[in-house]
Amino acid sequence: MQFRVPQFIDIEDKILGPLTWKQTAYCLGALGSVYISFRLTSSNILGLIFAALPTALFLSLAFVKINNRNFVDALENAFKFYTKGRLYTWQKRNENMEAQDEALLNRSSAKLTEISTLLNVKTTTKEEEVTTPQ
Repeated sequence: MQFRVPQFIDIEDKILGPLTWKQTAYCLGALGSVYISFRLTSSNILGLIFAALPTALFLSLAFVKINNRNFVDALENAFKFYTKGRLYTWQKRNENMEAQDEALLNRSSAKLTEISTLLNVKTTTKEEEVTTPQ
């Protein structure tokens, strides 16, 4: 028996033209901030200045993607990064681990010495003996 596997489950539903629910809500928030800023100020220029920042924020929340992730996720991650505590603690290593590290270091240095002597040994010809000073 075959089962139908749902596809495109990570794509949000479009409700208003090409806009999703979230994008529509952010656009309505931008319109609301513009309306409130124009109602609270007496001049249009001042209202436009006060409306610019919230409108830019709402529109970037709706449409900007950073590394194929929503701008909301980027803001959330930035907030968490700057607010969480950074406590790095030093933990003392036990002597057994230090002894194992020492043994490993001795074995690897002996092996390196053996390999380097094998690489340094080469056959010399009479021409090389004449030209190489000793």
